[in-house]
Amino acid sequence: MLRLFSSMMNLRTAPKPANMTGEGEKPANSKRKRKGGYTEFTSYYGRPVVKKPHWVAPIWAYFWVGGITAGSSAIAVLAELVGDERDQSIIRAGRYISMAGLLISPVLLIVDLQRPERFLHMLRVLKLRSPLSLGTYILTSTAILGGFNTARQVVIDGLIPANSLPGKLALASSSKFTRALQGIDGLALGGYTGVLLSATAVPLWADMDALISPLFIASSFSTGAAAISLARALAGTPLEELHRLDRIEQTAILTELALLGAAAVKLTPEVRKHLFQGLHGKGFMGALGLGMLGPLLLQIISPKQGAGVRPMNILTALMVLVGGFLLRYSLIEAGKASADDSGAYHSITRGKGRATGEEQAAQGRKQTTRIPYPEYGPVGLPMHDPLN
Repeated sequence: MLRLFSSMMNLRTAPKPANMTGEGEKPANSKRKRKGGYTEFTSYYGRPVVKKPHWVAPIWAYFWVGGITAGSSAIAVLAELVGDERDQSIIRAGRYISMAGLLISPVLLIVDLQRPERFLHMLRVLKLRSPLSLGTYILTSTAILGGFNTARQVVIDGLIPANSLPGKLALASSSKFTRALQGIDGLALGGYTGVLLSATAVPLWADMDALISPLFIASSFSTGAAAISLARALAGTPLEELHRLDRIEQTAILTELALLGAAAVKLTPEVRKHLFQGLHGKGFMGALGLGMLGPLLLQIISPKQGAGVRPMNILTALMVLVGGFLLRYSLIEAGKASADDSGAYHSITRGKGRATGEEQAAQGRKQTTRIPYPEYGPVGLPMHDPLN
């Protein structure tokens, strides 16, 4: 008991810490004194409302390679359905390019996920309301169908004897149904990345909403056609057949420009500014000039005959491919920048015609809380306004 009593007395007579008595160093202005000590006081004004995705370079490449894969798959199917003998090189190039993309895309996705087992875990369940889950299955099914159809193309090209067991299996595993299904899967592969972005709360992607998926599909056709044209030009395709895909490229690029124009009108000023700021803003301008307007101009002025046809075709295809990469890079990075801007988020959530927080505060300062008083009271006595 004596020991307990002495310890209690020591606690009562012990000196208080300097930060509790006011002596010594004073706490910062951002800290507020309370009974339990000091707590830091901060404000949520100006801080990001949503968390931005921590995506890095592999996701840009994944979106780009996936777009090329989707476009080349769909174009190969279209060439087989409505083309003629002159389009056999288009079908062949489309099959090989799509298969190469289907081999590279899962690697890029797994690198971005940082843990390979995450990709396998996504295959364990199918969530119809999850764009990421559906995209995993779309990528996997397209890869399987692409393997069957590419194996058939290998046999047709004579790289594997048709009468051998692998050749017979390759021919038996591919049919018009599997090739058509690969084309449909290709369209889904090109558009699901846009759905994946628009399903988030990131201001830029959420404000673009239904426009971003068609934009990616159109870009898939332009980059897929450019990849096939580049492969055909390098493989020595006759000059008179190099322009077979020009119409598809032009239609796809014009569709991209129309969708970007609609998006620019739809976006709020607070969100739209992020498309043109920083390094990704230069990338966006490069996508417009180098990847869209430039190829359209070159296709108009390029010669249709002579020695300059092949170099001009190669240059145009490279510009479209680089522009497709810059488009995806700029949209992803601009979206991440808009997520850090609380004003951009509030601009799409406050409703049309409603003033911003700064405008509401300015209006509030101009108004006064003046209550109008009648000239006479209920019994006929004059009532004076106390504010006067």
